[in-house]
Amino acid sequence: MTALGQLLRRRVNPVVAAIVCAVALAGSLVLMIQGRAAILRDGDEVILKTAPVDPRDLMRGDYVRLRYEDISTVDGALFTGTWPEKNLYAPVWLTLEPGEDGLVVVSALSLEKPDPVRPGSVYLKSKPTRLYAADEPKSGKLRLSLSFGIERYYVPEGEGLEIEDARNAGRTTVAIRVSEDGEPQIARLMIDGAMLYEEPLY
Repeated sequence: MTALGQLLRRRVNPVVAAIVCAVALAGSLVLMIQGRAAILRDGDEVILKTAPVDPRDLMRGDYVRLRYEDISTVDGALFTGTWPEKNLYAPVWLTLEPGEDGLVVVSALSLEKPDPVRPGSVYLKSKPTRLYAADEPKSGKLRLSLSFGIERYYVPEGEGLEIEDARNAGRTTVAIRVSEDGEPQIARLMIDGAMLYEEPLY
């Protein structure tokens, strides 16, 4: 039997295996926390207005569902570049520009991050979405429903209903920070412009 075969047949010490697994899990957790903190610390900040959510969809647990007025549903006519010739499941890049009242508006959609980037613009990457070759984005009829991983905000127990009421009344805004790779993190949640919650770095 070769040395490799003997090594493979050798019984692994369960204590060593447990330590290796624990170190790997801890390392993964540290990387996730550091990545989130880096976005909150160094990302570009934009302010988004929330949109009402179907009142029949009650709060689940201790989080509030969030939709965003300008980015959750986007006009396909803003698409730039070549529309896919085959059905595609892919992320979409949104170009965000300063708008009125400190809020941002979507000025363009694309399959790739624009290059070169425009000073003052922020580029937000959606989660993969289904794009159909038969759609005609310039027709004015296509609306893209997008998600970004910032559609839930966890709150202390019992405080979600107040936020949901304010959200549905159009009084809630959210400050997000966006990394160079287009990944967003919620930084602050505000009602009537006053900060209600702020996310710590760690």
